[in-house]
Amino acid sequence: MIKSIFLVSIVIVSAFSRENPFFATSENPNSSVTSEKTFNKPPLQSMTYNFPDQARILQEVTFKFKNLDGSIETRRLEVDQSIDWRSPIVLSQSNNKKIETPITTKESTNQEKSFVQIVPSGNQVSILINEPMIRHFTLSDPNSVAIDFKHNEVFQGFEKLINSAPFTKAKITNHGKFARVILILDGRHECKVNKTAQGAQVICK
Repeated sequence: MIKSIFLVSIVIVSAFSRENPFFATSENPNSSVTSEKTFNKPPLQSMTYNFPDQARILQEVTFKFKNLDGSIETRRLEVDQSIDWRSPIVLSQSNNKKIETPITTKESTNQEKSFVQIVPSGNQVSILINEPMIRHFTLSDPNSVAIDFKHNEVFQGFEKLINSAPFTKAKITNHGKFARVILILDGRHECKVNKTAQGAQVICK
């Protein structure tokens, strides 16, 4: 009798024991997850979502996205508004850009052509200048990349529109013994600055 009870106890314990007692029984689905950085996805164009016919109020929308450092983040947008289930929700990213008027003059434009040129190409910009690069650094307000070049000639600072994402415009300022080129970005990006024979090249992700 005692032997039978002992065998039954072993069977019950085995059935309810976890496969690995060192792992938690459940995981938090909202926790941040760091993954390999991959940014070669196609750009978002337009997506639609059709509501079921019983839907009447949209409570919230959840966005789950990958950050620049590869971490996963979730943001919830509260809506709480009535909807017409017959009409789909359209998700798209606007490419409309604010048209800015450059504060350049005829004199500054001629100066720009004489010693520095900004040439955008996709996610990179070439700075053509017959002066050596001294240093470069990033700024956060606004998000931008600053590159200093040796330049002893006095000139009046000016701006140049770029409008080639992620670059929006460039500021060229005079600092006595060097000229500073500031490339304004449309947000936070990971950028790399390479010194070239013609000046510098800035590549952003």
